[in-house]
Formats: sequence, C-alpha cells, structure tokens
Amino acid sequence: MLDGRPGQVVRREVKGCARKGCSRANTPVNRLYRCLSSNCLACTWFCEECIVEAHRRRPLDKIEVWLNGEWQASTLSKLGLVINFGHWNGKRCRLTRYPVSGFVVIHTNGIHEVNVAFCNCAREKVAVRDQLLAARWYPATTDRPETAATFEVLDAFNAHSGSGKDNAYDFYRALETLTDGAGLHHISDRSKDFFRMAHQYRHLLALKRGGRGHDQEGIEKTAFGELAVICPACPHDGINTDVVDKLRMLSPELADAHELFNTLVQLSMDCNFRAKNRMSRSTPETSPYLGDGMAYMVPEQPYEDYTRTCLNDQELSSCSRFGAVVLANLKAGKGMRTTGVGALFCSRHEFFWPNCVGTLVKGERYSTMDFIFASALRRVRASSLHLYYDIVCQYTRNLNVRMLHASTKSFIGVGAVKLLHEINVSFGIPKFHNPGHLVICQLWFNLAYLRATGQTDGEASERAWAGLNPAASSLREMGPGTMRDTIDFYCGVWNWRKFISIGAFLTRKMEIAIREARDHCEIYTALYKLIREESPETAVAWVDGAVKWETRNALDALGQPVRIAREEYVVVLRYEANAYQENAEQSLEKARLESAELARLALKNSSTASSQAWRASRQVATNTILQKTERIEQRTELERQLVLFRKDQQWIMPLVFAAIQELEGIAGGAKSGGSTTVLYLPSELDRELARTEPMLEVMFAEIKLRLAGMEDWLDALRQQLRVRGTVTQWKISYAQGQRMATRTINKQRVIQENVITAREMYRLHRERYVTLISYLTEEERAAMVSPNWEETFQVLNDEDCRPLNNSLLLAIDAVEIEHVKQLVASRNNGVASGASSYRIPWIWYKVAEGTEIELNDDMRVEFVKCRARAMRWVEEVYKLAYEMARVPAFCTARASWWTARTKVVIKDADDDLQDGIQGYARKQATIFRRHAAGLEEHFGPSLQEAARFVSVFGLDGLIKTVL
Repeated sequence: MLDGRPGQVVRREVKGCARKGCSRANTPVNRLYRCLSSNCLACTWFCEECIVEAHRRRPLDKIEVWLNGEWQASTLSKLGLVINFGHWNGKRCRLTRYPVSGFVVIHTNGIHEVNVAFCNCAREKVAVRDQLLAARWYPATTDRPETAATFEVLDAFNAHSGSGKDNAYDFYRALETLTDGAGLHHISDRSKDFFRMAHQYRHLLALKRGGRGHDQEGIEKTAFGELAVICPACPHDGINTDVVDKLRMLSPELADAHELFNTLVQLSMDCNFRAKNRMSRSTPETSPYLGDGMAYMVPEQPYEDYTRTCLNDQELSSCSRFGAVVLANLKAGKGMRTTGVGALFCSRHEFFWPNCVGTLVKGERYSTMDFIFASALRRVRASSLHLYYDIVCQYTRNLNVRMLHASTKSFIGVGAVKLLHEINVSFGIPKFHNPGHLVICQLWFNLAYLRATGQTDGEASERAWAGLNPAASSLREMGPGTMRDTIDFYCGVWNWRKFISIGAFLTRKMEIAIREARDHCEIYTALYKLIREESPETAVAWVDGAVKWETRNALDALGQPVRIAREEYVVVLRYEANAYQENAEQSLEKARLESAELARLALKNSSTASSQAWRASRQVATNTILQKTERIEQRTELERQLVLFRKDQQWIMPLVFAAIQELEGIAGGAKSGGSTTVLYLPSELDRELARTEPMLEVMFAEIKLRLAGMEDWLDALRQQLRVRGTVTQWKISYAQGQRMATRTINKQRVIQENVITAREMYRLHRERYVTLISYLTEEERAAMVSPNWEETFQVLNDEDCRPLNNSLLLAIDAVEIEHVKQLVASRNNGVASGASSYRIPWIWYKVAEGTEIELNDDMRVEFVKCRARAMRWVEEVYKLAYEMARVPAFCTARASWWTARTKVVIKDADDDLQDGIQGYARKQATIFRRHAAGLEEHFGPSLQEAARFVSVFGLDGLIKTVL
C-alpha cells in the first residue's frame, strides 16, 4: 500500500543544488539554505542573503542549512533577520524603541527566538502591546513584553481543546517537540506565559463575539450571561416567538396550539462529580476569574453568599437509593476545592443555559441547585416550564419554602418570585433514571404522562456531560479562576456546535416523529373504538381519568395515593370491617378480629425470623461489635414477640397450643427463637386440623395476608432490583479508585442481600398460599380466590430476578405495543405480525392471555399507556414544527441585533477602530442572515409534511376522520 513512498520521503534529505551558485542574486555564493514550511512553495534553495530577504514577510518559517554533508536546523534570527513593528511596509523605524534579541514567539510550527524592533515615532506613539496585536501577535505582558503567541497558535489551541479537550500543558509540550524533537537545543520555557495568554485570549474572543467591543461602556458593564450562546429553538418572548401568523398560513391546527407549544420551556438539571477541582496553592488572586458571571458559570460572589447561609440543607431521602443521592456524598471532598459542578440545560436541544453552572462544595446540596434553578428562571421568557431532575421527588419537597427565604434583592430574587407567582412549573424524572425510584415517584413524575412533553427524555444533562467529561482531568489541576473560565469556554463550544447542527438535528427528529406518531395514533384509535363499542361509559371514564391525572398539581399534591395499596395492614382493616358487618355478636366479632391480628403478627414474626436466619447464614468473621450487638438486639426482640404470640395463640388456637406443650414444652415453646421456631399457623398444619372451628377464621385471615404478602414482597423485589441496576450503572460510570469502588461494592452487597430476602419471602408466601387454598371447599375458593391469581403471581425463578435496563425498557414497550396490535387485529379478524421474541421477566410485565377484550384494570392500564404514547408522539410533531419556525426567527433577530451594531460610534475611536467595529458587526449579521435563509429553506419540506399530518391526527392521539 505504501510502496515507493518511503523513498520519496528520504529523497527530501538530498543536498540538491546546495553547491550551485545563487541564481536569484546572480552571485557565485553557494545556496546552502532551504525553507521547511509547506506554505512557502516558492522556496527551494537559497543563499544567506536571499533567504533572509524572501522571509521578511514570513519570519516564523523554519529553515535548515547544509553543513558537513547534512541538513541541520538554523534560524532566520541567526542570519540577521529583524522583525520591524509599527511601519507596515516592513522598514525599520529611525526611532526604534528598545530592540529585543531573543524575543520568544510561540507559533503553530514551534517556539521561535527572533529579533524584533518597535516603532517609537513621536507622531504615531503606538504602544508596544498594540503594535504586536496589530501584527496578530498576542503579548504575554503589556509592559516591555519579551514573549508573544500568534493568533494562529491560540486559535489552533482553542480548536484542539474544544474538539479533543486538549489541555494547554500537553499542547505546549507538542509545540516543543515540533521545535526540537531530538532534544539537542535549549528551548526557553514559556509554558506559564502560554497558559496565561490562552486564558486571556479566550476571554477576549468571548467578549468580541458577544458584542462588547460595540458597547461604549466596555467590558465592565457586561451583563450576567450576556456572552453565552443561547438556544435558538427554545421560546424567548420578544426574540423568536412571533411565528404564529407564519404557521397559520401553513396550518391552522399548528397555529391554534401556540399556547401549549410556543410558551413552554423544558429544562434538565443534574450534577457532574467528575469535574472536580483540587485544592492547590492557586488562589483567586493568582488565578482570577475573568468572566465572572458573564457566560455560563453563576456569578461567584452572590453564589457563595447564598450557599454559605445554607450549609445544612440536606434532607434524608424517602424515595430511592439512587446513585446521585446515596453515593455522591461518600467522599467528603478532602483535598478538593470543589467536588463537581451542577448545571441546567435545555432539555430539548442540550444547550447549557446562561448563569446555570455552579461548583459543588460537598455533594448535591439543595442550596446549590436552588441557586442554579432560580438563576435559570431569571432568564425564562415563557409562561410555562418543565424541569427534569433525577432526584426531583426529593428536590421538590419544601422547594417553595426554600424559595420564600430568598431575598427579593438578591441575584436569584427575581427567579424565586417567578417560581412562586408567575410561571407554571411542572416536574419530571428523566426516563432512564425513572426505574430507580419508588412506584409512586415513577408514576407521579413520569414524562410519558406529562402533557406537552412530547418525546423529551429529560436526559440532556447526560449527553452534555459526555462532552465535558474528557476535560475532567485537566479541570482538576487548574486554579479556581482558570477552571471557571475554561468551563465557560467548553460550554460555549458545545452550544455553538449544537447551534450549527440544529438544522439536521430537527429534520431527523421530525422524520422519526411523523412516522411513529402515525403508527401509534392508528393503534390507539382502533383500541379506543373497540372499548367504546363494548362500553361507551367506560371509554369516557378512562379518558376523563387520564385527563384529570395530566392536570394534577405535581408539586403540592405529591404523596396522595396513586394506586390501590394492598399492604398487610390494609387487608387487616378490610377484614375487620367485613367481620363487623357480617357478625352482630360482640364475642364472635372479637374472635375474628383477634384471629386476623394473630395471623398478621405470626406472618410478621415469620418474615423477621426468616430474614434473620438467611442473614445469619451469610455472616462473615469480620463483623464489628456494633453489628453483633445489633443482631443480638434483633434476636431478643423476636423472642419477645414470640412470647406474646404464644400467649394469644393459647386462647385462639387451644388445640394447637396443647400440642405445642407436648412437643416442645412450655418453656421451649416460648423461648426457642430464630429460624427453628415453628409458629403452627394453619398453613403448617394438616387439612383436618386447620378446618376445625377455632382455626377456620385464622385460616381465612392467613389466606388474605399471604396474598397481600406476595404482592408486598414482589414490590420490594422490584424496588431492590431497580436500585441494583441503577447503582451498578453508577459504579461503571463514576466510581473510580479503590476506596470508592470498595464502598460501592459494599452497597451492592447489601442490595443483593435485600434482593435475596425479598425473593425467598415471596416464594415462602406463595408456597403457603397454595397450601391454604387447597384446604378450601369449592364454594370458599370461588369466593376468596381469584381465578387468574397464578398468572399474576407466578413461580419465581432465579433468572426472573433481573433489574431493568435500557434494552429491557425498550422491550417492555415493544411487547405492550404488540399486545395492543394483536388485540385489535383479533377483534377485527386480522392477523398481527412482528411479535417480539424477547423474554421479559414476568415480575416487570405480564400480558394477559386470550384475545377477548376485558374491561378491567389491566386493560385500563394498557389503554392509558397506548393513549399516552400516541399523544406524546403527536405533541412531538407539534413541538418540532414550532422549533423549526423559531430557529430562523432567532437567527433573523440576531442578524438585526448585529446590524444595529454597525451604526455604533465609539467615543474617541480612530478611523481604523471604527471601521473594524462596523466590519465585524456586518460579518456577524451576514452569518446569522445566511443561517436564517438556509434553515428556512431546509425546514420547508418538513413543515409541509407536519401540516399534512396535523390535519389528520389530533392532539388527543385519535384520527379525526375515523371518529
């Protein structure tokens, strides 16, 4: 593949015409010099005089000299080349200001030492700094500089750093290698100067691109967040929301939905514990924050003042043991200036929001996230907002109270007032994080059931962190100010790349959305027709219930029951109520209540004993004194409960108690604790004894409690599997180092113990339930046992105890959709195809057998899910249509903003500066105008297709022409 190329590379080392006379100077002097720059195509071999003359305009080219039969490195400065500044014809000024030999210039091809001379004309009197900047050399200092970096190398560093997260140290070392890869020459170390110049140059570029050079008040009056690149597709009132009339000409249906889709902002909030900063000798004085609050980072002083007053603001989690809550604070941050960063993003388009990135002092504290959230609310120009956060169920607790404590005169005062009084805010949990929460939180904050969400998954933060994480190792070693300015730079690079690619991004999403929305609307419409044919009242009631759920107040009403609880104490209460209604005699009522309470206490003791027995079998020799003491106390408490149980059993189950005395003895029956104690409940007796009159009520109570116990332990198993899956994912993504890995493994071990406990307890309850129902008569079984209980509570195998992951969630959706397709097809004498072969553990999803439609709770769940899928996909089409209309409008507004800057006149500015101000403004205006025109044309076909779609399919997920 490379045949012949090595020879051509080696040929470069030939002497060429080094011994021939110089034809350019018409002298017999040998041509001993050559230029190595690939841009200097006219340069071949020169004599000393000619090569200096040819490179007066290219003083940073690298040259070689033919010496001792080989090419050796040389420099133009050694040949006497002097770079003259101030006189742009390149001639030396007669009043030269301190000529410098050994001036170090850092360029893209290496590090050079050159001779320079500066103009000192009394008529011009241009500062040395300005002379260097005019030549596109950035000086390291303003007073008598001896080091500079070319704009080209600074731009190259920014490009490499923005794309590959290269740090300044490695980039400078690469330049040293380009200068002298063999290590034969001394190279002046200007690394710290380069770090400082790169830091300052980035900040100046941000100011330039933010239009601060076009403001008479200059840098000092830069507003908070003014230098940030904002999302062009999100609604910004007064900038890009005036698109309704344009959409009305395209589609009245799209225009009529403007209150829902043109006034809603969707944001995601999260923390990144990789972007840490180590405590070092650097201070804010030695490493200043140049762009304090000007771009993406929060303003430093207001942020510190607020968080300092909220030191103890962590609350115990009442929901999941998700990684962000449990493992984020394991390491106390010793030796760290900051333990990470928290940020807020546009959830639809993954833009960092201005003034919404803040450093974490210790863990994911509410005060930190409150400040970031309220800072975002300051900039929201919309009437509605959705916030997605992986621990939103905990974060929203007392959120209003915390915001009430924020001073109205503080930086976040405006945002706090908006949250409390002006903006309608809804909350949700990102889709990937949702399975790690309790069932109530999964349902309450599920994005699939949140109106106007579309297909937003809420995971924008994870994708944005993926762009920042490669820089974590360099951010860790920076000074405090440099770290903040660098984060601003990376956020700006990320946002600008999102901006220039948003056309293809939205078009691709629109194509997918229309296709999926059409399929899901057809499925939902067919299912709705079938249910309406069976029972019109049921169809209306189910839709009304779903609408009521979508319009709930998610912040204030959290905690209200969202499902029928079937815990053991609820079953006992129901049993007590039924016993009271059916039996008027007080003694019989009391006996039945005591029977239910006895069975409940027995099951509780049985569960505790079984759990302790399993944990005892797993004990290791390294138990601490505290752990041993805790186990002793648990066994003592269990023995005390057993003594009380035997006393009650003596009166309610006299025959059994008498047998216990004969088998175990009076003392043994009361004191034999642990796993060896037999409680002698009806499920542990034979049928004849269990059906005796004193025992019958206890058996009925135990049947109900065993059924409830199966559901409770199955819920516990699901919850622990969710926790196991999310903690495992957290360990893979974030746990680094032996100490953190060990702690995570210990957490996983505890979770696995809980999984096994729940699994074994479910198996025990099911085994006893099977035994008990075999004791019932046919009439009793018909009254007390559900005919399909074995479908709901199947035999639990080890392979069924698998946690949810992303592929499993997708498979669940696929099976749900396919089940509805089969149901609709069977009712219409059709044939359904494409059944999934993926085996989902039945504990997560169970599709009922049969093709007859049953209007029960299971069917209602499938109906509501089918409706939600159809509605979210239709909403996605609407949202994308509005975004496609807003992006060109945003570009047009920015073009107008820059066009207005062309008329700015800066006081005391000379003609060259004024021309530069106007030229740059016109350049920026042209960029945004071209973006607006290109995107307008690019989005045209997609908007036409969306208009045709919404004319047929409604926001309710139904086909208009069918119903």
